[in-house]
Amino acid sequence: ARERGYVLYVEGGTDIDMLRALAERIGHPVANSRDERINSFYVQNNYPGLSTESELERVERGFGITPREHFRGLRNLISGLRGLAILDNDGRSRTEITDDALRIVYWKRYEAENYFVTPEVLGRYARSRYADMDLFGGFEKEIQEVLDAVVLDKVFDAVRADFDAWKSLPADSARVLWEAKTERRKLSDFAETFFRQLADRLGGQMLLRKGELHQLVAFAEKKSIPTEVSEKLDMLTQLFRSAEEVPEDSISER
Repeated sequence: ARERGYVLYVEGGTDIDMLRALAERIGHPVANSRDERINSFYVQNNYPGLSTESELERVERGFGITPREHFRGLRNLISGLRGLAILDNDGRSRTEITDDALRIVYWKRYEAENYFVTPEVLGRYARSRYADMDLFGGFEKEIQEVLDAVVLDKVFDAVRADFDAWKSLPADSARVLWEAKTERRKLSDFAETFFRQLADRLGGQMLLRKGELHQLVAFAEKKSIPTEVSEKLDMLTQLFRSAEEVPEDSISER
């Protein structure tokens, strides 16, 4: 924090990968930031089960502490410190907060993955990975069947009439309905389910797991990425710039 003059709070390391991938995809200036070693703090506290080992990890790494608590502790030592938190809304209505030199904002959709995980992107990525298997038609039919089955189950709650209505819509209308239906759904789970079921259908390993989903960004159309993404990246640019403008003696340890 003393070296950088700021702290960026995100859910986990994959969020940094996604922010970087999104910035590169839309050509945002922050992609060319000089700060190659972002000073980030991960606030996630997700464990598959409770155990002594996981509890020790939570305490030792500071999992569970809020950005405000963590930032206040640092701010007491580093007077010129700046902070920004870009967090998931987890399907809830959350209010942005500005607390002294810390700004806390939330994605309007469930999580960062919701801004690039779509059936089109998943299908495009899967077909690219199997494109050299011409003998089997690149598994085009199998990919589409698995994708349709997962969309029907996970997005339209197995209501066939709603799914068929969505499939029959023009592209722009289908996109609007998709965004409305998935705004409060965890699309990282949706994507992982697709890749798992596709692996089961075709055999072999999963093409991508949850921590690798930032690779999908390159397959998203630039125009399909909402302006909100650019707005969040603007905040990141401002964070870096504000830290550069802080006099060095104001970020020295008290």
